[in-house]
Amino acid sequence: MASVWKDNKILKKWYKKRCLDFFDGNFNFNLTDLMSDPLLDAISKDIGVNKEYIYLGAGISQFIGVILSMDCWKNIYIPSIEFGLYLRQGEKLDKKLIKVPSSSLEEILTNLKKYKTSENDLLCVSSPRWFDGEMLSKEQLNMLLESFKGTIVIDEAYVDYSSNEKGLLNECLNNERIILLRSFSKKYFAAGLRVGYLVTTKSIEGLRNTLIPPHSISTFSANLSISLLNDKDVVELFSNTRNYVRKNRDTLYEYLKNNARFEARESQANFLTLQFSSRDELEKTFNDLKGLPGIQKFEIDNTLFLKIWISDARFSNVVLTRING
Repeated sequence: MASVWKDNKILKKWYKKRCLDFFDGNFNFNLTDLMSDPLLDAISKDIGVNKEYIYLGAGISQFIGVILSMDCWKNIYIPSIEFGLYLRQGEKLDKKLIKVPSSSLEEILTNLKKYKTSENDLLCVSSPRWFDGEMLSKEQLNMLLESFKGTIVIDEAYVDYSSNEKGLLNECLNNERIILLRSFSKKYFAAGLRVGYLVTTKSIEGLRNTLIPPHSISTFSANLSISLLNDKDVVELFSNTRNYVRKNRDTLYEYLKNNARFEARESQANFLTLQFSSRDELEKTFNDLKGLPGIQKFEIDNTLFLKIWISDARFSNVVLTRING
């Protein structure tokens, strides 16, 4: 079963045609002025944000490691369930971690009120959420900022599959307690490029000097990304592909939402989550879908769920046939 990306021959041809252009032969590349980085200029123009508020890094994973390693945090709050790298990095760095039970964003809001937080605390949350694709609303963000007194890292890796691709960018620019993480991996189907950026108005001493190219982003990835952002036709093609994924996701959800074997969670990401109350039903459904790409099984903090990464309409039909068969 092919993926959307493998089927998108036009985009593959674009990469192949320009591949050699991205190798500039400058193996001693080093920026003496980090603010003159051409990729920084390209992203600043693309999202309409002053480049002094943008930091470049090797995907969101590098930012997670860098931000969590800072000495300024007293406690680091991590919702459970959340992208596992936050917890693994925090444990590796021997940070004081507090897991907040959270099967939904509303549950995060409720449970955070039980803690006495300070301005030196950090909260890490994804939106749309890694768990089920639920998206943090502006109203919920305001409630978080009221109840949580510290800084909030919002991981928007999946935001380009939501109904609001702008996400919480404006809110981030208007509040220095927000750090926004973005990536090329989902938006441009380019996880292997290792290109991401962080947006914040918060003054973080030494952060830019920690994320220095080419150690963070290779010259190949930087050149490719700049070329991509400057090509309106290929950017439109990616946008059309994401719209196609959204349509397949929403159609699949409508067919699965009333299934008695599980709870299908409505998603704003490029996947659907099926939550189970029975391990037997989880195993049965997983076995029904075995062999298909993009099917993952999880048991985290006593929560049983499958994630289905959305592909094309043929893939959705096979999923429905196997589950209903």
